[in-house]
Amino acid sequence: MKKILTIVIAMLAFAASAQKVEARFTESKFIKASGKTIEAEGNLKLFSADKMELRYTKPAGDYFIIDGKTISTNLRGKKSVVDTEKNAAMRTYRNTLMNCVNGNWKQAATDNNAESSVADKGANKVVTLSAKKTAPRGYSKIVITYRKSDNIPVELVFEEFNGTVTTYKISNIVKK
Repeated sequence: MKKILTIVIAMLAFAASAQKVEARFTESKFIKASGKTIEAEGNLKLFSADKMELRYTKPAGDYFIIDGKTISTNLRGKKSVVDTEKNAAMRTYRNTLMNCVNGNWKQAATDNNAESSVADKGANKVVTLSAKKTAPRGYSKIVITYRKSDNIPVELVFEEFNGTVTTYKISNIVKK
C-alpha cells in the first residue's frame, strides 16, 4: 500500500506554485512477480501546494487525499490515514515524489542517491532519475515528462527495485 500511496502523491502535486489544477489520469501498473497489469483511472485536483486529491472512477470509490502532512486513502476497500511526520518511510516517499513533480528533481536525486538526466522532447522536458545502487524499497528509476510551458507533468513512470512499473498519463489539464 505504501508504494501505491507514494505513486499517487506524484500525480497530485502538479507544480511548485500553489496553482489550482484539475485533470484526468490513467494508471497502468505492471507487476513483474505475477506478470499482471492493473488498470485504473480517475480525476485529480490540486488545491494548493500541500492539498491534493485523487478520486478514482475505476475502481469507483477509491480515493487518495493529501492534506498537509496527512495522507488519507480508500484503496480497494482498505481505508487508511497516515501522518507522514510519524511515518519515516511515507515521509521519505512523499518528499521524494513531491520534489519530483514540483520540479525540484535535483533535490529528489540528492535525497535518493540517484543520478539525473534531462532531455528536451519537443514541447516537453523529460527528467530521469536513476538510483546509483539497489535498495530494499523505493524506486530504481523515475521518469517524469513535464510540459515546458508550465512545468506540469503529463506522464510519470515509476520503476521499483522489484521490477514493478507504474505509469500515469495525465490529460485534460485545466488550471483554475
